[in-house]
Amino acid sequence: MLGKISKLIRERRKSLNLTIEQLAEISGVSESFISRIERGEVDNVRIKKLNDIAIALNMQLSDFFIDQKLSDIYTLDLIKYLSSLSDDERKRVSEVLLKVINL
Repeated sequence: MLGKISKLIRERRKSLNLTIEQLAEISGVSESFISRIERGEVDNVRIKKLNDIAIALNMQLSDFFIDQKLSDIYTLDLIKYLSSLSDDERKRVSEVLLKVINL
């Protein structure tokens, strides 16, 4: 589980062009701790710290615990976008996306 979390944190941070130092400043979590998380050297993380990192990365805490097949940063962004739409809009967007995929 923590390996997946480490990868997500690193990928999201890099996609936002943030350094570890910048993420530490925004999240209020120490640079060394974030670095250790990204290297997979942390066996457990307090939920509060993980939530602070998630917020700094424009993520939700639950993103770290979603099905591993759906947990890359781009899929999470798509899920977040679709979740923000009304039911009718989500249906239309999903229909169009599926048509494009099946071309």
